[in-house]
Amino acid sequence: MTRADARDDVVYSNLAYIAPALVATDPVAQAVMAVVGAALCAASAVYHATYTREGQSLDVSAMHTYLAALASAVGAQWTPWAWALLPVAAVGYWMYPWQVDSYYHVPAWAAGTLGMLAVQVGAWALVPFGLFAAGGAIKVRQPGADTWLHSVWHVLGGAAAGAVVWALGA
Repeated sequence: MTRADARDDVVYSNLAYIAPALVATDPVAQAVMAVVGAALCAASAVYHATYTREGQSLDVSAMHTYLAALASAVGAQWTPWAWALLPVAAVGYWMYPWQVDSYYHVPAWAAGTLGMLAVQVGAWALVPFGLFAAGGAIKVRQPGADTWLHSVWHVLGGAAAGAVVWALGA
């Protein structure tokens, strides 16, 4: 049984989602990833501190918006119009969070982002791929939302996103 606890490690491991903003070299990507990373950090912390349906809705919406921002940052290396994807995705995810199956959307965003990244940076894309795959393996196992393994999943997710942004500048 999960218990609400604002002092729990799964609340603080969300800070990893700010990692991409710390390593981004593009100022737009840095600003966007800082904002969406902070939003995901806060939304996920609310969920893990309360374990309410509303908190989970915030977490899901922020997670998908974060992934859309990451894909936009990679796509923006080709065209600044890629940033237009972010508000469109965000509106959909924030208006209809319960209509979205994360087990399809998260891998789809990751595949698209990592595919674009591989075209741009070649083998360096294997670094975030490995981190994302490790996080995915944890999530598929379903360790529970109030476990140390879930905290590792947060850290791997933030590290994978940070590695994507880092590879763009490498």
